[in-house]
Amino acid sequence: MRFLAMTVLAAALIAPSLLTPSGARAQDTPLDPNPATWHGAAFGPEQVFEGDYANDFQTSRFHAEGAPAGQDDWLAGWQDRPGDGGGILRRYHLKFVGRRTAAPGQYGGLGKYPNEVLITRLVSARLLIGDPKP
Repeated sequence: MRFLAMTVLAAALIAPSLLTPSGARAQDTPLDPNPATWHGAAFGPEQVFEGDYANDFQTSRFHAEGAPAGQDDWLAGWQDRPGDGGGILRRYHLKFVGRRTAAPGQYGGLGKYPNEVLITRLVSARLLIGDPKP
């Protein structure tokens, strides 16, 4: 009887966390307003980003929603999924908490990108099918 009571109590404590999407918990964590340094680059405060990400063995391109066409950032902190980097361009729609470099520079492959965005907490990632928007 005591084992059953402990099991019911444990289930009652764990159930709310199972019903809450993991992304919701990540978003509820307060954003860090302090600047940070990573790999020698200065980054601004944490903020929520959402947009499309494309990656292959040479590209890690993030286009934030609302940014003008062609204004892409180099994305760091992405954990490859099965099939990423196999010579095939993979695209995702991401929502995450992260930081953007404090000042424009030359980031990514051959310094092609003016800013770098660093993922600190991934909220959601959805694989996109089809050609990218022009």
